[in-house]
Amino acid sequence: MLSLVLSLAVTFAPHGASAPSAQQRAAGHLPARGVLVVGKSIAGVKLGMTQAQVKTILGGNFTNCITSPCNDPTFLYFYPSGEPLGMGVRFNKKTLRAVAIFTLGAVTGWRSSDGLKIADPASKVYDLYGNPRYSKCIGYEALSVQQPGVVTSFYLTSGVVYSYALTMPGATVCQ
Repeated sequence: MLSLVLSLAVTFAPHGASAPSAQQRAAGHLPARGVLVVGKSIAGVKLGMTQAQVKTILGGNFTNCITSPCNDPTFLYFYPSGEPLGMGVRFNKKTLRAVAIFTLGAVTGWRSSDGLKIADPASKVYDLYGNPRYSKCIGYEALSVQQPGVVTSFYLTSGVVYSYALTMPGATVCQ
């Protein structure tokens, strides 16, 4: 299912999400223009967070991914536009702490704090982060940089950035 969502979400279509209401902001929400802080967070969500902490930031409006390839508890947050775009958080099934955070599809307006935007060419990843490690995933590629305790990956299709991920070292970068 997740592979299907990722492959469908490569369309670069705008998601049309509107600004959250005050009630949504208070309860957490999926931001319209999220920011990846390399080695730290995506849209404010960090590795090691509990499910309750993630819900505080992103809210409770998520889908539980319960079929393969989701072998661990995984929250999938989608924009209400009907497009399969948003972000996901995978949790360790024993500790229920975040072990992977990833965006779903090419969400227009998302960027890294270093200025890498969705739809930028792969060459910009090399310009900003040196010589990242290359991985071939099913239906896309990943360029990854490792810092202590976290791997930041930039997902590519047709030579352009379409998604981001943070994973624990030793975990697959292909989410």
